[in-house]
Amino acid sequence: MTDTAVGESLHQLMHAYKRALRRAYAETELNLTVSHIRTLKAIRSLTPCTAQHIAQRTQRDKAQITRLLRDLFDADIIAKSPHPEDRRSQILSLTNHGRSVLAQVDGCERDAHARLSNGMAQTDLDAFLRLSRLMIANLN
Repeated sequence: MTDTAVGESLHQLMHAYKRALRRAYAETELNLTVSHIRTLKAIRSLTPCTAQHIAQRTQRDKAQITRLLRDLFDADIIAKSPHPEDRRSQILSLTNHGRSVLAQVDGCERDAHARLSNGMAQTDLDAFLRLSRLMIANLN
């Protein structure tokens, strides 16, 4: 297999996966962008979580994160509270609605992952994970 074939295969896989996720999100009427979803996942996994933490994790600038957070706050998906040690910062958390939204996201992703791996043996999936992680590390 040539380098071109590897690149093309990865490109096609990435776009097919994104399409599958967008389709699943649309079917459940989730009107969130991938950036919104990545932000919500960061809030769920980082404790305590601030806008600066999200910017570092997602490698986005603070202005982009601020816009995303405003959207999520306005939709009652996240809440803000004062940071106990830094008056300039706010702690971000998911609201009950936000946890429900992320549960829907998780379900969409499980469905897409099941479709993606349909007919594959566990050894194939393990090899894919090992190789893809190695490729990511090589590029980073």
